[in-house]
Amino acid sequence: MNIAIIAAAGKSLRMQGVDKIETVVSGKPIILHTLAPFIASKKIDRIIIVCNSENKTRLQKIISTIKLADIHLVLGGESRFGSVKNGFLYAEKKFKPSESSTIIFHNSGNVLVTMEEIEASIQLAKMSGACIVARPASDTLKKINDKNLIIQTINRSAILHAETPQTFRYDILQKAYKKAKKDHVEFTDEARLIEHLGLPVSWTPASTFNRKITTRNDLEYTKYLLENTDARRLVYGLGTDTHLFDKTSRKSLTLCGIKIAGTPKLSGNSDADVALHALSAAISQAIGGGSLGSFSDVLCKKGITDSTKYLAHILEKASEKNAYITHVGLNFECKKPKIDPLAPGLRKSLSKLLNISTAEIGITATTGENTTRSACGEGISCMAIVTVEISKK
Repeated sequence: MNIAIIAAAGKSLRMQGVDKIETVVSGKPIILHTLAPFIASKKIDRIIIVCNSENKTRLQKIISTIKLADIHLVLGGESRFGSVKNGFLYAEKKFKPSESSTIIFHNSGNVLVTMEEIEASIQLAKMSGACIVARPASDTLKKINDKNLIIQTINRSAILHAETPQTFRYDILQKAYKKAKKDHVEFTDEARLIEHLGLPVSWTPASTFNRKITTRNDLEYTKYLLENTDARRLVYGLGTDTHLFDKTSRKSLTLCGIKIAGTPKLSGNSDADVALHALSAAISQAIGGGSLGSFSDVLCKKGITDSTKYLAHILEKASEKNAYITHVGLNFECKKPKIDPLAPGLRKSLSKLLNISTAEIGITATTGENTTRSACGEGISCMAIVTVEISKK
């Protein structure tokens, strides 16, 4: 059983009197936009909305319009911690979840969450016990002192911005709440509960627009995205690359940023990662950039031969244009190595490099029936297609 608990008990104090979840956008209250992917997902069995005494009646009226969804309203507590715990206790008593059940906490203000994020967090939580949706920091981060002066630049490579959903296996969450009660502590997010228990928390990439509404500006931007179909547009890019095997090298093949033992390296000025070359070219095409060589040759002359750096370069260019990768498809043509057994590892590597879920990465292969040099076993060809979402800010 998978139980979603939607936190909607806040008073929107930073919204200057506007109740964000009841604001009507595109003909329906924002809370219904938030609920939509949870209702649509076949992975979600029950939904609990934690409300407050002021919005309970109005929320009851709103959810009464939803058909074929098992939604329950529960009153929250004095803090966010207390509110979502009330939702957890209600789920525990009402639904009697098994140890392997998952509890999915989500902020009602994270309106543009996707079903893919929800289901990816459930899958990872079932395996690791705890999973949150998060976004790697992309801005330069500065630390200030008590005099409001900058004293340090923080290494952003180890920083994540936490979003929701945050998903946990029931047995672990139950232990975490018991320990928090024993230690008389409360936390601002549920992942901190698990950290307090001394257990690790896994994470899956947040989608481009899954950001919490906190201020009036956040609300206006979310309204703009929901009401304007051209506020977000999809573009596509296609890239191909081919490299022959380097018969003189003793190094291993590199594909999607990882070493493939037992297969020789491909020939090229760089590490000849044919997959990342095709992918980088596809992204560049999607955002109106040049061919792979227009930037990889420059980097290569500087001694940069790691193809993950080429991909990082074009991803930075995409970010500057508010363009974000939402889906990737790769097709290999080769006799060796066999791609299908490698696909899970390749997807995992690409997921980290692209900051998207493995569910949004497809990898297929063909032998080519001896029609090309790659198909004859002399090298590897790769075709990449990317879906890119561009936000007009």
